[in-house]
Amino acid sequence: MADETSTKTRTMRLGMCEVCAAKEACYACPKCEVKTCSLPCVQIHKKELNCDGQRDRTKFVPLNEMTSREFMSDYCFLEECTRYAENRKSDPCKRFTHDQRNLPVTQHRMRMAAKKRNINLRLQLENFSRHKENTTFLNWKLGRFHWRVEWLFANIPCEASLPRNIVRFVDEECNEELTLSDLVVKYVDLQHETARDQRKLLANHQTAGIGQLSFWLRAEGVRRSSTRCYLLDSTKTLGENLVGRTIVEFPTILVTYEPKPPGGYEAIDSSEEFEEEQEEDLPVTKPGPSSNAVAEDLDDSHDVYYKLAAAFAGEDVSETEDDEEFEEIYKQRVVL
Repeated sequence: MADETSTKTRTMRLGMCEVCAAKEACYACPKCEVKTCSLPCVQIHKKELNCDGQRDRTKFVPLNEMTSREFMSDYCFLEECTRYAENRKSDPCKRFTHDQRNLPVTQHRMRMAAKKRNINLRLQLENFSRHKENTTFLNWKLGRFHWRVEWLFANIPCEASLPRNIVRFVDEECNEELTLSDLVVKYVDLQHETARDQRKLLANHQTAGIGQLSFWLRAEGVRRSSTRCYLLDSTKTLGENLVGRTIVEFPTILVTYEPKPPGGYEAIDSSEEFEEEQEEDLPVTKPGPSSNAVAEDLDDSHDVYYKLAAAFAGEDVSETEDDEEFEEIYKQRVVL
């Protein structure tokens, strides 16, 4: 009899079923807290509310509503987070967490060859998508770079429905000894099949002609690099245009038919990049007192200390001794 009474009290506490509203509720969904009376009602509520029935372990619960169940759930959740972090540390893809690592021979040769050309080549970690896509290689025998170049043709007509009105093309191997005009001519000159295939998207660039195009290298390694670029010379080779620049894996070049950067970009000069890197390297110094103020503080501190030392030794303060060595040591300690 007592068991029946306790069961009835427990079910009455949940109220009526919120699905059929015909019977007393026996269950409460751990996630959405919908009260149900049977398995069919549980399945109906999951289907209608798109509920998986699993408790949201990160849901905010006021402290006055916390029970032992919530505390144990939070404790187990923290243990799972700890195990996940430990497993990620042992993941082979996460072995290298900094750029100063032992590079393979081919990548080391590429970086050193770029350094001789005054190009700051930065290679990302193995698991980065940009590193996986990179097809740049160095012909060691000829001493020649073959760059992977990402071309971004800007100012595409709005009806193309492209993000930022930019269309992207990629060349897997671009000889560094060729000029920019020679590399991009296959997209502009209608005598090439690629240009004819892209006639709809690149109509404005092809109408302007190769001589009217302007080239902009997307900046890397500077503040707001995603919206800054350098002006390139179309008559110079690709290698000459990359001198003094920072390249992450491979260069990204924007092509426009106007003598100004594409919309959303601003031009930057190499000298500005150098100044910004210098500013980042400078240590932050706090303003300190002037030399005169320091000298006055030393004199005041010395007088107080000398009087205390004389009183401790039982000497008369009026009879001062000229202890130059003691004074010099004390000043040095105060400065430190």
